[in-house]
Amino acid sequence: MTFAIVSFIVLAVATVATAIGVIAFKNAIHSALSLILTLLFLALFYLQLQAMFIAVVQILIYAGAIMVLFLFVVTMLAPDQNESDIPDRIAWQRIVGGLLGLVLVAALSYLLFTGTQTTAAKADAGNSLSQAVIQYHGDTQAFGMALFHGFLFPFEVTSLLIVVAILGALVFGRRTN
Repeated sequence: MTFAIVSFIVLAVATVATAIGVIAFKNAIHSALSLILTLLFLALFYLQLQAMFIAVVQILIYAGAIMVLFLFVVTMLAPDQNESDIPDRIAWQRIVGGLLGLVLVAALSYLLFTGTQTTAAKADAGNSLSQAVIQYHGDTQAFGMALFHGFLFPFEVTSLLIVVAILGALVFGRRTN
């Protein structure tokens, strides 16, 4: 086994373990900290794929700014919450969650073994901006051109959703006397 394969396996196990921690912890702060670790491990995957720009953006934006916002909102909205205040899960929720997990594993296994590219995706891969990003190995200028010319609307919608989330956190977090 090469170093790349061993490091991929170690990162995969660590990422899955921390992702399970996100949903397994009853304390919201512990879940948020586990999500930060998951996002950092994803950045390491990007580094392994030699996508340095995306790895840095992952760390700065998601593991940094967004998760600080999450932690701020969690601590502001529920400062007095103890683990004993969280109601126990309903029994059928575990069964439904397990079945949905099995469906997800089956779907991902199918995609892994059969491939994911359709003919439309292969035709779209010929896009000149996407080809420029691939040709220059993720050059930031080519990436910026592809992002702001081909994906301007989704980018703006995402920024609008983040602003709405911040405003919602401020409204819900405001204390009334």
